[in-house]
Amino acid sequence: MRISRARSRLLTVALAALAAVGLSMGTAVPASASTWHDPLRYVALGDSYAAGQATDCTHTASSYPLLLDKLPSVKLVSDVSCAGATTGTVIAGQISAVNRSVSLVTVTVGANDLDVAGLQAVCAANPASAACAAAIQARQAQLPALYANLAATYSLIAAASPGATILVTGYAPLVSTGPLYTAEQALNSTIQGAVTSVAAAGAHIRYVAVAFTGHTADSPYPWFVLSGPNIFHPNVLGNLAYAAAIARSLLAVGALR
Repeated sequence: MRISRARSRLLTVALAALAAVGLSMGTAVPASASTWHDPLRYVALGDSYAAGQATDCTHTASSYPLLLDKLPSVKLVSDVSCAGATTGTVIAGQISAVNRSVSLVTVTVGANDLDVAGLQAVCAANPASAACAAAIQARQAQLPALYANLAATYSLIAAASPGATILVTGYAPLVSTGPLYTAEQALNSTIQGAVTSVAAAGAHIRYVAVAFTGHTADSPYPWFVLSGPNIFHPNVLGNLAYAAAIARSLLAVGALR
């Protein structure tokens, strides 16, 4: 019972901090956007970073879509995020949740296309090892294909709901420096590049950077789970950081019109 109460208190603090971001969608949404609703009709797509856990398609109470749903100006109508999801999974099994009534879509996907969890497991043990260098090189070779898959995924989402704002998150680096950090930044650059290309074609899409500055796994106070089935995934405070970053981007949504 003590664990449950402590978790409840932490979530209460997290929600208060999220509200302090100052999200006020009534001022952020341009009057000319006739497809917008009040509150925003929100669909969450993506992998375990969106689901809030690493094992299946359930969603933890601290997942960033459920945190955003606590805001009065956001209504989560569908959360189809699922652990293990790839761009192919999103295309085949998640985009069907998006339609013209949706005004906000979040997407976190791409890491599983490269098996970043496997990379983290190899490199976290010994970043200077030959095994880590080989794992990074193998994934770097896959980045052009990932770029194409991401751009196709974002384009299909935009076509399914042309009036929606699509917010695509990157991945918070697990460590603060070294080869693994560089590899994770390359992944984020690929995601951001695909977002930019789809935005240039007219979609209302933007990239949301997420950085756990001072709270990586190699810090004294990490925002990552460091053991158990959810290892290397954001903890409650990490999920809050994702929600807050998305909330800040929502404030700038008028710049997309």
